[in-house]
Amino acid sequence: MKTRNVVAGLLLITTALVAGPRAVESQTKERFKQDVEKQKDIGKKDIELVKMKVEVIRQEIVRRNYKFKVDITEAIKRDIKEITGLEVPRGVEKEARVQSSLGNQMFQMFLKKLAEAERAKKKKKRPEKTEPEKRAEEPEEKVEPDANERRDEGARTDETEEPAGKDKVPVEEPKKEPALAPDADPKASSFSWVRRGKVTPVKFQENCGSCWAFSSVAVVESSALIVNNREMDLSEQFLVDCAVDKSGRDAGSCGGGWYGYAFDFLTRSSPVDEASVPYGAREQACRKGSEVPLRIAAWGYVQADAGNPSVDEMKAALCKYGPLAACIKATPAFQAYRSGVFDEFASTWGPRDINHGIVIVGWDDSKKSYLIKNSWSTDWGEDGYGWVEYGCNNIGFGAAWVVVEGM
Repeated sequence: MKTRNVVAGLLLITTALVAGPRAVESQTKERFKQDVEKQKDIGKKDIELVKMKVEVIRQEIVRRNYKFKVDITEAIKRDIKEITGLEVPRGVEKEARVQSSLGNQMFQMFLKKLAEAERAKKKKKRPEKTEPEKRAEEPEEKVEPDANERRDEGARTDETEEPAGKDKVPVEEPKKEPALAPDADPKASSFSWVRRGKVTPVKFQENCGSCWAFSSVAVVESSALIVNNREMDLSEQFLVDCAVDKSGRDAGSCGGGWYGYAFDFLTRSSPVDEASVPYGAREQACRKGSEVPLRIAAWGYVQADAGNPSVDEMKAALCKYGPLAACIKATPAFQAYRSGVFDEFASTWGPRDINHGIVIVGWDDSKKSYLIKNSWSTDWGEDGYGWVEYGCNNIGFGAAWVVVEGM
């Protein structure tokens, strides 16, 4: 009897021990299922809110007769602070004047080195001339004309001589501004570095205010294509985690930053490739990846004080240096931009009322617009690019150029 009771008790204990974990597991699965359903409901509500937001923008477009179209983009699904992040430093005007002056000097030195390298390259390629070729190039012996020939020649000269007082004044050709694309004409009605194949693919900064790092990397990659005809994929994460200017100021983070400080950093440090320090859309510990043998040789602002250049100044800079990092005031309408000419002209408190870094890669006077490259994936705009009307939303404030050397 005692033995039967003990066995029964053991069986009850064993059953309870086995059933307990299974019950807990069952409850966990049920809670997980409920959480998933809850997230789906939240997602549906979020999408509905996004749809409503886009519809409001569409109505405003019709009311104001704007020239662009909007849609549900990855950018409009996010809070605007998460996908912008440009911060203009205090005292940028003073810093810009110093840097612009230095940048112009460095650019002239860069062009000189580039010309010397080109001459050396041509000299190396030129084959050594043979003795017969050298003799053939020697000047023929000059035979002096006799007195009669000289007299006849003098008469012919007198006949063709211009009347007194009507001497021809030699017309001097205007000096052409030295540029990385000498055939590019700032007076052309349109121009695009994209059409010339000097712009790298569009990327996505995701939920991190690192637009400053993406615009920095984009212009450096383009400069490498223009100067060396080398396409590369450089790491934005490296700048987010490691970049500081010469004074030790942090260039930025996912909370925002300034591309000028990133350029300063890249005059002293080589960038690294994307594969070795891939983008994570969050701040991480600074780590060295695979260095690319490249550095910024010169950089500066289009306007000496980092202000907003005129359209003509912007065109000249695009032809002279290449794509330009620049600022814009991003708004919900800009987040939802799909195509056409963005002409919102949102109200601003001044020229420094900006929040997003982009890259200006061309212009089209028929559209009265700049062509820009954004960092919000190819889902935004026209495959990641957009047309922004001249002067709209402070487009162009802080426009800056770079030229690279190396490779």
